[in-house]
Amino acid sequence: MKKFQNYAEYLLIRIVQMLFSGLPLGAALAFGKGIGLFTFSVLRIRRRVAIENIARSFPEKSPQEVQAIARRTFMNFGQSIMEFMRLPRTSPRELQERVKFINAHLLAEGEQAGKGVILLSGHFGNWELMGAAIRALGYPISAIAREQRNNLVNDLINRHRHAVGIETIKLGMALRGILKALRDRRFVALLADQDAHDEGVFVNFLGRPSATATGPAVFALKTGAALIFGTCVRGEKGHHTIHFQQIDFSDLNGLTEENIRILTQRHATALEECIRRWPDHWFWMHKRWKTKPRQPRQNENTGNAIVS
Repeated sequence: MKKFQNYAEYLLIRIVQMLFSGLPLGAALAFGKGIGLFTFSVLRIRRRVAIENIARSFPEKSPQEVQAIARRTFMNFGQSIMEFMRLPRTSPRELQERVKFINAHLLAEGEQAGKGVILLSGHFGNWELMGAAIRALGYPISAIAREQRNNLVNDLINRHRHAVGIETIKLGMALRGILKALRDRRFVALLADQDAHDEGVFVNFLGRPSATATGPAVFALKTGAALIFGTCVRGEKGHHTIHFQQIDFSDLNGLTEENIRILTQRHATALEECIRRWPDHWFWMHKRWKTKPRQPRQNENTGNAIVS
């Protein structure tokens, strides 16, 4: 049954791709926006999660404002899906025409430093298009890819990435693959904004303790590779602006738990600032705060705090 479901899901995606990825960009984006609106208004998949996340992150906003942000989030994501489906047909020249870079000099400076570059972002805007646009500039990219439940869909996604010249590293092999890529002076692309469960470190993100992956901080501190944070902001008619900023850690010496926490907080803050500026660009549908900090409890005999 599972095999049949996987194949049916894959077949549906392929049919949608064949029908709509060949459309002119404007028509494809309009269809993607419609998919997002239909999902938000009719299917309501993860709608409640998105609205609750936005409301807690922006307590000053009215219910109407929160719902409007959530609706636009779904519509933006629908457009990103259509752009991703069109990616194998999108030439480097088209990417360069549609994408504007802010602080692109940071990429060249990071490459020239000779220690590789850690490209860090979140599920914000069209992160897949951002990787393709950076690759179109000539920089070698290895992307850390979380494997999807459906192997057929997983392979399809990776074929799209390979079509634009992006190498993928399976999450389960990330340690060895990242170190090798950085030694080879490649750019390693990471997304570090999902719930990291008990393996993460808790930092403040959008006003709440958030279990956050330590990988970007660990690899930056271990190798000295430049840590560059990027976000892709949607504009009109399929155009995007990619903003880069350097996450400085020159004041942190050594691979210590405290340094990892400090650096993780710095890149979490960078993402938060972008979310507050463009709130409809982040993937609010994810259960970002599912993992809670362990609370100390009092020992009835001694009164000492015990972590449970």
